Amino acid sequence: MIAYLDGRVMRGGTEAVIALASALGLDVLLSSRTAERLPAVGENVRLWTHLAVREDSWTLFGFLSTEERDMFRLLISVSGVGPKVALGMLSGASPADLARFLRTGDEKSLVRLHGIGKKSAARLVVELGERVGDAWLQTAGADARRGSDEAARTPLTDAVAILGAMGLPAGQAERALLAARDEESELTEDLESWVKAALRSI
Repeated sequence: MIAYLDGRVMRGGTEAVIALASALGLDVLLSSRTAERLPAVGENVRLWTHLAVREDSWTLFGFLSTEERDMFRLLISVSGVGPKVALGMLSGASPADLARFLRTGDEKSLVRLHGIGKKSAARLVVELGERVGDAWLQTAGADARRGSDEAARTPLTDAVAILGAMGLPAGQAERALLAARDEESELTEDLESWVKAALRSI
């Protein structure tokens, strides 16, 4: 079994090519979510892998994390869910989201994923709901909190945080930043310049 590969990205996308040496390159199928996070062509990457062996083909699937690979293997353990369907599911949802859908019986969210109908969603919930442990749900909660924090961040909140670290009250910092922005809107494109301009206006 091939556990992982370290190599150079020769072609990106969901049908990536990873060079292990100057004379050896491997075709690796990725979810679209993984493909979006793949390093640029020419850069090195480590992919955790799953090798699917059939009579007529050997197909290598790649993942940037062991969590994604573990969820992939959990999904394909269900009758009727093949590797490409599982990869499609991981293209539409993170492993943590899938764990939450399965554990809570959220069939509606599962049906929205590529290749999953009502019967498949029900089968997935019945067969995997109890197999998704608390560790998966903790990961899901952490991902949700991180996503919420990232969504709440803006250049303004970052600039206020910088001025706050300098000892400036948040209200005063925000007023100074907004005043500087009103005078020169382009300042928001450069956080350091925006903070300096706000300090000058105080």
